[in-house]
Amino acid sequence: MGEQQKLARRIPPLLDKLHASADELRNALEQLQDSPRPWQHYLLQPVFARNAAELLGGTFEKPFALAGALYAQLDYCDSAGTPGDARATLQIPGLLCVPAPVIELAQQLNMDKDAFFKAVAEFKAALAERPAPERDRQLRDLLSTAGHPRAHLRQCYRQVLLCPERPQAIALSWIKARKSIRKVSVEWCERKLVQLDPQGADPGIQYQRQLLAGLHRNQHGDLRQVQVQSRPNLQVAEIFRDKSGETYRQVGYAAMPVLVLGDESSQLPEFTRVDHQPAVSLRRQRRDLALSREPFLAALRVYLREAG
Repeated sequence: MGEQQKLARRIPPLLDKLHASADELRNALEQLQDSPRPWQHYLLQPVFARNAAELLGGTFEKPFALAGALYAQLDYCDSAGTPGDARATLQIPGLLCVPAPVIELAQQLNMDKDAFFKAVAEFKAALAERPAPERDRQLRDLLSTAGHPRAHLRQCYRQVLLCPERPQAIALSWIKARKSIRKVSVEWCERKLVQLDPQGADPGIQYQRQLLAGLHRNQHGDLRQVQVQSRPNLQVAEIFRDKSGETYRQVGYAAMPVLVLGDESSQLPEFTRVDHQPAVSLRRQRRDLALSREPFLAALRVYLREAG
């Protein structure tokens, strides 16, 4: 058996284990939702979180069940943004106070996520000499054979953030969405499109190459690539206090609810309250007005700057 086949055979059982661990965590959170003992929660409801809840068939009135559904959603949702868009992930930021057994289930899920991520990375590395579309196709075929044709790799990989050691306080703050706009050349765009479809078999890519070839010379200097982290991030930090003062420790950006170890009170530690939706930068909005509304080369996120 070749090395590539050995690497491929590792992936299906790891993906099955990942799903099993996610289901265990989901079940535990659903039981916590129905527990007569109330556990404190703090889920934020920006527009993207409300959209995610709707896609999951959940409600913010049942935050623990909603979080469980989010952790267990390892496949693409039928209507989650652009179909098959790996950049579109379901996000619901916030905090949940949970008992130690739930923390342990989340830790196991994170270990299974890491093992799956490493196995996929090794499989793709073994195909490094193949064109990117072929690598992606082989991986998709493998996931389909494993019974998970709609596996969303980013949702499979992303870790559940934890506070396994109960802090004295938690600091929350919104980090606004970031966008970079840079000038690109016709030659750069052509080279990138060829890399995406070296065999010339993708009609969508070939159509975009035709658009590029037909671009008037006067517009060659108007190509702009837009790179967007389209959603604001909720930054979470733990605060520990002792005789020497306060110690801050970054937990990370909470795309999913952070699980915080509870105590006998079932309450979260002291934490910062923030607005459900952070303010939008007017400066960025004005800069965006100079670009066309629709991308010129969608595969590269390249727009045309409009005269104004």
